[in-house]
Amino acid sequence: MEEQSFSKQYLSSAKESSSSNKVLVAILIASQLSQSEALDKFYTQGRTLAFDNILWFDQATKRCLFSEKRMICNPTESIEELKKMDQDNGLPHIYSAIYHVRKNDLLTAYEELNSAAKKKKYDDFYWKRFSILLETLKEAGYPKTHLHTAAIIYSHNMVVQPYQELMHLCNEQSKSSLDWRNSCVKIGKLLENKGTIFFANMVGFALQREALKNDTNDVARLKKVMEEREALNQWRINAVKTLDFIEAQKKGPDSYYSDLVEFGERKAIENALMLNNEHNKPKQ
Repeated sequence: MEEQSFSKQYLSSAKESSSSNKVLVAILIASQLSQSEALDKFYTQGRTLAFDNILWFDQATKRCLFSEKRMICNPTESIEELKKMDQDNGLPHIYSAIYHVRKNDLLTAYEELNSAAKKKKYDDFYWKRFSILLETLKEAGYPKTHLHTAAIIYSHNMVVQPYQELMHLCNEQSKSSLDWRNSCVKIGKLLENKGTIFFANMVGFALQREALKNDTNDVARLKKVMEEREALNQWRINAVKTLDFIEAQKKGPDSYYSDLVEFGERKAIENALMLNNEHNKPKQ
C-alpha cells in the first residue's frame, strides 16, 4: 500500500517536471502499473525534454519495437540518435537489424548485425537506468525497505525483448546461411565478453551454441562454448550465495552499484567478491 501510494503521488508530480530523468522514471513506473493513458502523456512530455538524454532515446526505440503499440511509430530517428550518442555500442545496430527484419529487408538486417559485431561494447543501459531509478526514487522519498528491489524491477522494462528477437533471428537465419552463422557467432562473442548484464552474457553463449549446432565441423568449438557457459552460470550461482545483495535482497556497498554502471555486472561481482574475501580474511 505504501508503494502504491508513493507511485500515484510520484506520477502526479512528474506531470509538471522539467527533468528528463524524472519523466523517464515516471514512464517506467507507469509501464509497471499498466497505466497506458499516463504513459502516452509522459512519452509526449519526455520528447520535448530529452534531446540529449541517451536513456530517453533507448526507451523511445524500445516502445516502437517492443511495446503493444509497436510499429505504429518509426524507430529510425531514435536509433540513429543512439548510434551518434554511443558510437562504440552494438545495441543500436541490433535494434536496427530487428526493425529491418520486420520490414522483410534481410540484407540490411545482416549488415546491421555485422556492424554490431564489430563494436567495442554491448550496453543495454540496464544499470544506467537502475542508477537513475535508485537516485530519483530515493530523492522522492520511496520506501527505503523496498528501494533497491523497486529499482531492479522498474529497470527490467522491455530489457529482455531485444535479446529474444535477436535469438530468434539468428536461430532462423543460421540454419541455411553460413554468413549469418558466422555473424551470429561473432555477435554472441560480443555479448559473452562485453554484455553489461549477466543475462546478456548467457544469451551470447546461446547465440554461439545454436549457430555452431548447424555445422558438424564445429563440434570442438561447440563443446567449448557449452563448457564456458556452464562455468559462468555456476560462478554466478556461487556468487549469489556469498553476496546476498546481488539480487537486491538487501543493500550492498556503494562501490558495487557504481561498479555496475561503470563496468557491468560481471566485473562488479568480481570486485565485490574480492572485497568480501578481504573483509573475511583472518586477522594476523
